[in-house]
Amino acid sequence: MQLKTASICIRLYRNRLARRVRTVELVKAVGSGGGIAGWVVWKDWPFLWSGIIAASQFLDATKNVFPFTQLHKAASDLTVAIELLCIDAEIEWESIYAGRIPNEGITEGRARLAKLQLEAEHKHFPEGFEASQRLIDLATEEANAYFSLTYSED
Repeated sequence: MQLKTASICIRLYRNRLARRVRTVELVKAVGSGGGIAGWVVWKDWPFLWSGIIAASQFLDATKNVFPFTQLHKAASDLTVAIELLCIDAEIEWESIYAGRIPNEGITEGRARLAKLQLEAEHKHFPEGFEASQRLIDLATEEANAYFSLTYSED
């Protein structure tokens, strides 16, 4: 449950950052293209158009400075890593449920997955990742729904 919640939480975080990255890219594209087109059509306001173009160029030049572009890449990579761990965990759960793994194996498997999760988080977020309470609540709700649908005995 905890691993699935972490997986959903980082995916939600990645999606939130993706919207910000797309917004900056859209502003850059509209600012650059629209500024040049506006300058050609309405030559009366050269300072306005040159300001729009300069702002667009500034955004382009500083795109790697904005933390959410780098965080988006890290969150994307961590999403994949944690989802792969979730797949491994579900395979192990099926074996546990079927009685094919003894208690010692369950403890070892859980420790192995926790270690791999920690390694992945440290690799992609070396300074740590702390999700907002809102993201944690959304992720917990989605994980509960997932497990209810996937493992209900109805």
